[in-house]
Amino acid sequence: MAGDDKALQGSLFGDSPEESFVTEDLQKPNLNDISDLAEKDLVLDAEQRPRTRKDPISTDKKTLLKNPIQDNLEPSWSHHTLVEVELLTPVLKHYVELKKANPERILLYRLGDFFECFFEDAILLSQLLELTLTGKDGGKSIGRVPMAGIPHHAAERYCSELIRKGKSIALCDQLERTPSKGNLLKRGITRVLTPGTILEEELLTASRNNWLAAVIVEEKPQTKTFVWGFACADVSTGEFLVTQQESESELFQSLAQIEAAEILVSEHTKGANHSWCPRDIHVTKIGNTPFTYPEAEKRLKETYNLSNLDFLGLQEVPLAFRAAGGLLSYLNTTKPINGELKVSKESVPNLDLPKITFKNESLKLDAQTRRNLEITSTQRKGQFFGSLLWAIDQTLTAMGARCLRRWLENPLINIEKIKARQAIISWLVKQKHARKSLRKILKPMGDLERLAGRSSAGQSSPRDLIAIADGIERLPYLSRELPSKDAIGPNFIKDLAKVNPKLIEVASIIRESIIENPPLSLSDGGIIYDGVDKILDGLRNQIDDQEKWLNSQENIERKNSNIANLRLQYHRTFGYFLAVSKAKAKAVPEHWIRRQTLANEERFVTPVLKSREEKIFQLKARCTQREYDVFCQVREKVSKYTSEIRNAARAVAGLDAIVSLAEVAATNGYCQPEILEPLKTENKRILHLEDSRHPVVEQLLVNESFIPNDLRLGEGTELIILTGPNASGKSCYLRQIGLIQLLAQIGSWIPAKKARISIADQIFTRVGAVDDLAAGQSTFIVEMAETAYILHHATDRSLVLLDEIGRGTATYDGLSIAWAVSQFLAEILCSKTIFATHYHELNHLAKQIKNVENFQVLVEETGNDLLFLHRVVPGGANKSYGIEAARLAGVPKKVLNHAKKILHQLENGEGVKTITAKQISIKNSLTSAA
Repeated sequence: MAGDDKALQGSLFGDSPEESFVTEDLQKPNLNDISDLAEKDLVLDAEQRPRTRKDPISTDKKTLLKNPIQDNLEPSWSHHTLVEVELLTPVLKHYVELKKANPERILLYRLGDFFECFFEDAILLSQLLELTLTGKDGGKSIGRVPMAGIPHHAAERYCSELIRKGKSIALCDQLERTPSKGNLLKRGITRVLTPGTILEEELLTASRNNWLAAVIVEEKPQTKTFVWGFACADVSTGEFLVTQQESESELFQSLAQIEAAEILVSEHTKGANHSWCPRDIHVTKIGNTPFTYPEAEKRLKETYNLSNLDFLGLQEVPLAFRAAGGLLSYLNTTKPINGELKVSKESVPNLDLPKITFKNESLKLDAQTRRNLEITSTQRKGQFFGSLLWAIDQTLTAMGARCLRRWLENPLINIEKIKARQAIISWLVKQKHARKSLRKILKPMGDLERLAGRSSAGQSSPRDLIAIADGIERLPYLSRELPSKDAIGPNFIKDLAKVNPKLIEVASIIRESIIENPPLSLSDGGIIYDGVDKILDGLRNQIDDQEKWLNSQENIERKNSNIANLRLQYHRTFGYFLAVSKAKAKAVPEHWIRRQTLANEERFVTPVLKSREEKIFQLKARCTQREYDVFCQVREKVSKYTSEIRNAARAVAGLDAIVSLAEVAATNGYCQPEILEPLKTENKRILHLEDSRHPVVEQLLVNESFIPNDLRLGEGTELIILTGPNASGKSCYLRQIGLIQLLAQIGSWIPAKKARISIADQIFTRVGAVDDLAAGQSTFIVEMAETAYILHHATDRSLVLLDEIGRGTATYDGLSIAWAVSQFLAEILCSKTIFATHYHELNHLAKQIKNVENFQVLVEETGNDLLFLHRVVPGGANKSYGIEAARLAGVPKKVLNHAKKILHQLENGEGVKTITAKQISIKNSLTSAA
């Protein structure tokens, strides 16, 4: 199209003497309408008027939306299946069609500025989110149907609440801005949210993985075997793990350990939500076909574009293989394509190849032990504050926090890996400057692992991509602070020594295209630099020209109206208008049209301004769409490097966890434990600690210091009988030993002066017990079940920590059980064991069994008062001080005096019958005293 000397605006929107202006020395295409703005013309304009790179000015145009009018009508129809679909209005008819395809999901349907639910979903939504139930006209023959909705701009907040309640959601959004003539707006499923498949940052907990698990169970009554296959994936980080084992209890422990957000099972699976499935975990039943071997094989090959799966080794674990296929198949149904839920390999998030985990790869911690040791949350209130993770978590990134949590949940048993972590921690403890520098570099880093996941799923925002570039650009600085010669530590430390050139390329792609501080919303524009795309530059040139026209129009109208304070302004709802004060409102020209009246001003439009406004809006909409298209191209380029970004992210996560442990060790006076070679028989059960401390309690104490204690297990002593009064610190001592063993096996330094520790294969604890009312089990039954589990699974390399056994039944029954259990642990299992008890009779075991020793917690009596010294020393206690402890707990003095009399009679050999005969006089004395 040939150019001429006329201004572009004039030729674009029609020449008019009062609205034209001239841009000097400019040759522009002659365009008659917005539809004639061909891409070649825009490119020509961009070449003639090249734009210099700068951050476009963007404004935040958020608006607050009010709730719709609510009429509180009772619903006429409670379920979508109760109405005849053909009689519904077109919108509700489409809603019901989508609901039939997603019966198990809450369907949120976009209508204007709200996501609405109808029928049973509306009733459920109003109950879960405490919303008022309203109604909507369903058609002449239908009447009102239930309706409840949420503002579209607040959808993430409400969806996060539904996800926390274990619900799945299908979001039906608008797929076009304006409908074609005579049709409804096109709508379709744009996102499916389930507890195990969410990617949105606002819906995830930054410091922990969000696992989606799939389980296959095969019970064989003939051989009495229970075999299960298990696959779990975190779609936000790309991790994909599979395993196959036996035993129903092992499956329970595995599911409890990962705390899966969602578990997938076949609809034919028996026993879901029962014996092997922990309570409070969301279970989703899907068809049996995805779990079949041929279908699983097909799904794995398509997902990873492989022709052969032999190198994965999954043929050795067929149930795990099938579980992995079922999980991938489910992911196919949770990412819509073009508004429809289609089965396609493109719809599966970018997951790593499945990795097989084996039974004996890490230190085993059963669910009860995790609760008792309070590893990631406290036993009483389930809080993070007061847990071991709270005490040692000095990580600075979300990915580092997740890594440290995983280390605590899966401690090492490989001595080489333990020593590798110890080596780099020791270096960082000594190199204070390097440690502090690394922490400064790590602190601002974004969650590269999850940012890469959102990029691969096509859900990254501009700020997400900037965060990826920022994180990548910090990698060389991390490398410079690490030991350069004779690299020490785990492999991920060595991986950080040299930055992958592909990552630098990714950062360059992002930096060259996206501005430094982009707006939150993609629809706001102002994302892409000038000079990146010629079509976009051409459109921006046109918009700049329109801004100049608007400025000239303001001057023209100010001059023609003789109103000096006239202003041409813009409002998102009302568009462009001329604003004048109340005093000047009567003096405006006749061709002005009143638009709005405010308290202090009047707003007007002119026919010329109104005509130009619509065309400017079209131009801006096209510019925004082009900018979005360019951003999507950049995001797609970045997504091709997802694997490289994740590898770097995991190395950074490991470094962050290591630096955290080094910081804790340096600031809290920890020591590096000597880890003993497990292959040597004499090292199998050694646990020697000098001045050991509880890593959590010592941080919680404010006005007093923690009393350290020693321990010597092994080299002839396998069982310690620990006696002492209540509240003297026996339970704290037991947990302290367990936590120190655990810390040593994640490669950390420990709170002690000196230590020699052998590697344990398992840690078992039994500390306290409560009724399990839901399962109909008493305290004693729960206690015995936990004890039985320990006796069946402990080995000579296990650490067993027992706090009371047999206290929930008759004295002699309880003593007999405690005695037998102690002998079994000492003579048969030979486990490293500490048994805290009030049964002083167990002190006699030390005289009968060579590998048993007695220890006690010291207490000092001063008259009627007790002073707990919290010191563990050799020898057995001969008193429980139960009545004194009851006094400290606030039991009434009269009851304590009564108890002392009964105790005195029992200690003098008087039988129960004799004491019972004397109760009347005691009762009378208490009554009279009252």
